Amino acid sequence: MYETLMQTLRGAFGSGVLRLAMTTAAAVSALGLAACACPSFREWFGGRRAQPDWRGRLAGFLGGAFKVLLIFLAARILIQALLQQSAAFTREHGRITETNRSAVLMKWGSPHEQPELRVTFTRKRIWVTRQLRLNDEKGTVTSESFWKEDDRPVQAVDGRMPAVINVREEERDEPVPQKAIESADVEIAVRANPRTLGNANYAGYDDEWKLTYRVANMSTQDVTARMVFPLPAATGLFDAMYLRLDGGDALEQAESWDESLVWTRPMSANSRCAVEIGYRSRGLEHLRYIPKRMSQTGHYRIAMTVHGIPPHALDYPIGSMPPAERLVDIRSEPYTLTWSLDNALTSYDVGVKLPQAKQPAYHIARLLEQAPVGLLLLFLLLALPRLVAGAPVRPGEMALLGAAYVLFYTFMGRLAGLTAGFAAPFTIAAAVLTALAGCFALRRAERRWLGAQDALSFAALAILYPLAVVDAQRTAFWMQLFCVAGLLYLSILMVMRRKKVGERWLPKAPIPSISL
Repeated sequence: MYETLMQTLRGAFGSGVLRLAMTTAAAVSALGLAACACPSFREWFGGRRAQPDWRGRLAGFLGGAFKVLLIFLAARILIQALLQQSAAFTREHGRITETNRSAVLMKWGSPHEQPELRVTFTRKRIWVTRQLRLNDEKGTVTSESFWKEDDRPVQAVDGRMPAVINVREEERDEPVPQKAIESADVEIAVRANPRTLGNANYAGYDDEWKLTYRVANMSTQDVTARMVFPLPAATGLFDAMYLRLDGGDALEQAESWDESLVWTRPMSANSRCAVEIGYRSRGLEHLRYIPKRMSQTGHYRIAMTVHGIPPHALDYPIGSMPPAERLVDIRSEPYTLTWSLDNALTSYDVGVKLPQAKQPAYHIARLLEQAPVGLLLLFLLLALPRLVAGAPVRPGEMALLGAAYVLFYTFMGRLAGLTAGFAAPFTIAAAVLTALAGCFALRRAERRWLGAQDALSFAALAILYPLAVVDAQRTAFWMQLFCVAGLLYLSILMVMRRKKVGERWLPKAPIPSISL
């Protein structure tokens, strides 16, 4: 508690020019309060203020300035207390750190980015290297290389036939460039499964992939197809994996190399091979499928079935294309999103981005962040009606109600650590502090209607204002409505005040006599 108090005071006093101003204001306030504690000073100052000359007006101005100074100091300290509590609450509830996130990535899995199957074709050829000794004065040795099927005979050099010293044959893989994937059908299932670590929530998911490719050798030569299937993440668990070539199990033929599965398949001229790959895994935050950049494919379909994520909360990663369906038209769950890339050239990916996970006590943390604005509005609602009505503004009562408003938020934050959810802590804290503040306002007010308006102002800022902040999509609208209502209330007070002043100074007309 002592450390919290000192941090609050240090934050309130700030540094540099602000600290000098706050220190001066605190010293002046302390001297003023000490003087006000003396009955003789109060009697002297009250008499001086009652005089109609410039001394009385100066005394009245100094008294008003002193009240403003006290209200400013109270507001500054209470706002800093709210900011301190907000920071403490964020540390204790839902703080996402790089350390925690790294641990979640290791335990749960990183975002999945699944590239397309890569296929290259090669054919075996014999490369011949032949060493020759020229029939010249120096006996120069040279070499020549060619494919064996070219059957290149030894040629005479300067009319003389060289002698063959050595012939070496080497089998090589010659690339056979061509478009490899004739068609692709990709089915993805995504199920939201948020994770919690270090008192913070993370947007996790379970995913299941089924990828079917039709690989074609369009050449007139027998080739060997080398197929590389990159895994979607460097770390993680890939469960229930299968690999089928033309319907037969081929997972044992694949090798794990450079975070990929690699296998080869001999293919005759003008032949095709059906490749089926699938696995189950889990990841974090987003996932995407990456087709080959700017490569035209005849038939290409991607379908993604989403479980547990509302359509309006779904988003797409940067560089991803939207599906054929419009999210605003989807009314049920689960739902399927489809992409058709037939005969298309694209540099975009296909994927979805999960909504950011709401942290524990998210609404209360948001309220604590916006609480200083509510405190300033409360002070305005306590002071402005009194100024309009000509009633005295009492800084002590305002500071006490402000402290009650701060306790409303801190009490709600402490209850959030004991009970789950938002409704129970909010209801209990609002009911208790509103009742206490209302009883105090009604008993202390010199006019009943002022006490009632103070109690209603506190209730509005302790109930309506937090609900407006929680409704993040319409907060601006509710605040605009609140400001309009406050302005209307002050306008009514000003009209009533002017009417009463006019009636007070209006001369009474004589009652006419009636003679019979």
